[in-house]
Amino acid sequence: MIQRKRIMRLVFFLVAGVFFLVNSPQNALADVSNVSVTPMIEDSSVTDRFQLIVKPGETRRVTISFTNFGSSALNLAVVPRNASTSADGKVIFSRDVSAGDNKLQFAFKDMTPRRTVHLDSQQTKDVTFTVKVPKSPFIGIIMGAFYVYDAQAGPSGGSVAVPVWLTQTNKAVGGILLMSGISASAVNQQPYLYVNLSNTQPGIMKNVVVHMRIRRNGFMEWLNLGLKPMTADLKYDTIAPNSLIPVAFNQKQTPIKAGNYVVEGTARTGKTQWKFGGTYSISQAEADKVNKASKNLVYDYTWAYLLGIGGLVLLIIVVLLLIHFQLRYRPRHLRTRSNRRKKGVK
Repeated sequence: MIQRKRIMRLVFFLVAGVFFLVNSPQNALADVSNVSVTPMIEDSSVTDRFQLIVKPGETRRVTISFTNFGSSALNLAVVPRNASTSADGKVIFSRDVSAGDNKLQFAFKDMTPRRTVHLDSQQTKDVTFTVKVPKSPFIGIIMGAFYVYDAQAGPSGGSVAVPVWLTQTNKAVGGILLMSGISASAVNQQPYLYVNLSNTQPGIMKNVVVHMRIRRNGFMEWLNLGLKPMTADLKYDTIAPNSLIPVAFNQKQTPIKAGNYVVEGTARTGKTQWKFGGTYSISQAEADKVNKASKNLVYDYTWAYLLGIGGLVLLIIVVLLLIHFQLRYRPRHLRTRSNRRKKGVK
């Protein structure tokens, strides 16, 4: 049995490394350094996650083996999370998801508490976690995970997730996409606009193709001198159940501008297609926050040039009007004398 566990740990360590390398986004977090995290699964062809067919109200126990290959002790934070969807269509567990988000019926963090696991150097420890299934029935799948990272370094120091899939019927449920607005964020100190779609159903979606267009509705844009319309054509390999789907627009060092934005687009998977449209706002406070967190922004001063030109034109018009009125309304005797001089009369 001990030899079997060692083999399972080695296999999972290699498989997990390949999985995260292939499926994680470019800015995703790496595995925790010098640590292996292995789900102890018996008699199953699936070795990288727990797949549990559960009944309402029951309690299930799962065991995870942790090994510290490093030269110093550490504390691992083990945080229950629900699956989310990244901007490039990968399933991630780095976001804190609560019940009610995207119509999520039950959050995994409400079924099992977070834990801290202490490991000495070169120590292996098997830890059992209790999962309390909600008393109310649910359909589809609850895609949770134990999200593991160094408690001292935080998730930015590397992370790994051990998925826990819970279902009561083991029947597939389709997804439904809705638009839930727009937002702005600084990613790697660069400003991004996001059109946020939402999978409101407890079902996994595959191979979703999205075409989205966004444009700012402002005076400068009306003059065709402001922000140009932006389009995005993306393919999401996997969309998690009850998750936000951010459609990213890289501003490429252009600051976020507050105001109203018009969004239009479509999404399709197989023969199913959705159409989206609406007008949404970015507040000045939100724009300022993102711009402050970004670097090397290139500001467009076209409005200042136009204002200067407009001011100069207005000044010229005022001067011409003053000259015109001065000549037209000066005293009569001055005008008569001027006329006589023109005729040669003394």
